[in-house]
Amino acid sequence: MSAFLKLHARVWLRTASMAMQAQLTYRLGSFGFLLGKMIRLLFFFAFVMAVFNHVETVAGYSLVETALFFLTFNVVDMIAQIFFRGVYGARRTVTEGDFDFYLVQPCSPLMRMVCSSVDFLDILTLVPVLAMVGMVFARLPALEWTRYAAYGLLTLNGVALVFAVHVIVAGLAVRTQELENAIWIYRDVMFMGKFPVDVYAKPVRWALTFGVPIAVMTTFPAKALLGLLSPAWMTYAFALTGAAAAFSLWFWLDCVRRYTSSSS
Repeated sequence: MSAFLKLHARVWLRTASMAMQAQLTYRLGSFGFLLGKMIRLLFFFAFVMAVFNHVETVAGYSLVETALFFLTFNVVDMIAQIFFRGVYGARRTVTEGDFDFYLVQPCSPLMRMVCSSVDFLDILTLVPVLAMVGMVFARLPALEWTRYAAYGLLTLNGVALVFAVHVIVAGLAVRTQELENAIWIYRDVMFMGKFPVDVYAKPVRWALTFGVPIAVMTTFPAKALLGLLSPAWMTYAFALTGAAAAFSLWFWLDCVRRYTSSSS
């Protein structure tokens, strides 16, 4: 197991290094892309401030609490963009025949498919977001350490659930050689997690909790920190992620078994 992990760590570091070199090759474009991410973040905060100039709360949450939900969304989403970016090129990997080479190499084809591309620009963007999370923590009243622990665990649980979604999308790319619609539908729905799901109508809240569980990824961690998430909902969140991870891995293996090469 140790040798297996070392092999995959070396492969990941090598592919991450290649991705960073590619981004540094186009420095002006990378700087513009990074600047665009920061401007979008600032504009959203300006929007939230404008809303709170007219109302005191949104769905019962104060400005600081609403900022916590938004920042939690960004933490989960950015970590996913950093580590699971390879899915966005999965269709090209399959159609150009590179996936055939993944299958005969000693490294896991799933790791190569999902985690082979690392977005270092999101790492740079994540740093100020984490700093803002710390500022929000400082503005909240004194809380028990168990709430912070629950927040951290549920945030990691949200990232694991996002990983399961990306594995399913990668499986679809192998099975059907199509990808764009699936991953971009997920991205569009994911953006609904910028706000607590309480702001949406009840049918939408149900869909975001049980259908496409964006609430579990982004809303549950913040609610746990604020003391608004019951143990039953925490249990549901962890159980859902465990079931989603198991299903996604089974689906991936089933798709690989059915794969007959892009040239067939």
